[in-house]
Amino acid sequence: MKKGFGPARSILLVFALLVWMISCKKNDAAVSISKPKDSVVTPISTVLFPVTAPVGNAVNGYYIGLPSNYTQTNEKYPVLIYLSGAGQFGNGSIDLPLLLKDGPAELIDEKRFPGTFQSNGKAVSLIVFTPQLKWWPSTSSINDCIEFVKSNYRVDSSRIYLSGLSMGGIVTCDLAGEMPRKLAAIVPMAGVSADYLTSNKCQQIAAGALPVWCFHSEDDPQINVDVARGFISKINSYQPSVPSKITVWKNGGHDAWTRAIEPSYRENGVNIYEWMLQFHR
Repeated sequence: MKKGFGPARSILLVFALLVWMISCKKNDAAVSISKPKDSVVTPISTVLFPVTAPVGNAVNGYYIGLPSNYTQTNEKYPVLIYLSGAGQFGNGSIDLPLLLKDGPAELIDEKRFPGTFQSNGKAVSLIVFTPQLKWWPSTSSINDCIEFVKSNYRVDSSRIYLSGLSMGGIVTCDLAGEMPRKLAAIVPMAGVSADYLTSNKCQQIAAGALPVWCFHSEDDPQINVDVARGFISKINSYQPSVPSKITVWKNGGHDAWTRAIEPSYRENGVNIYEWMLQFHR
C-alpha cells in the first residue's frame, strides 16, 4: 500500500511553498528598486546679477554673469572680463543698465548667452564680468578688476580673458602690452593701442605668447581700420607662437562688436568664446 501525505507533511509542504513565494516576491522587489529611474537634467544657463560695489578707483558697480549651478559646485571657472565703451560710463548704480546695451551682458540679459561652450571636447561654463567704468581707466584700474574677480569669485587664474569694444578694446590692448602673461587671450573690437608704432606693446604681446583676435569695420569713421591692421601686423612681425588674427567687416561703421559677440558667429568652426577657451596659461 502506498503511503499518503500525513497532516504534518502536508503542513510542511505548504509552508515551504509559502517561503518560496515570499522569497520570489522579495527578489522581484529588489530588482524593481534597483532599476535606475529616469532623471531630468537641468541645462546650465548663465545668470546675470547687478552689483553696486567699488572695484578700485574707476568702478562703482558691475554685472556678473555666473553659471546657474555656481553655488552647487566647488569648481573654478574661466572668466571673461568685458570692457564697454565710453558711451557706457556711469556711477555703478542707476547708470548700471547702460551696460546692457552692448556686449555679452546684453546677451545674458536677453537669455541668448549659452551656459556652456565646447572646449577640448568638454562643456565649459564662463564667468562674465562687466564693470561700469566712471572714466577712461588706467591699466592699473583694469588690473584691479582682474584681482577683484579672482578674490571674490572662483576663477581659474590660468584662463583669464579680456575683451572690449571701442575704448574697451584700446584699454584691452594697452593692458596686454604691459601684462601679457596675466591673460590667456584677448579680443579687442573697434579699438587697439594707438601708439603701437612708438611703444613696445606689440613686441611684449608677441614675447608673452598672448593670442589676439581683433575685429574692426572697413568703414569705421572713428578709428581707421588701418590702425587695427597695423597693430596685428606689428605683433606678427615678431613671430609669436600663436599668430594674431583680424576680422574686418565690410560695413558696420564703428560697431565691430555686435556680430562678433554672437555665439552663432564662427570662423574655422569656433566662435570667439570657444576660440578663447582653447588657450590657457
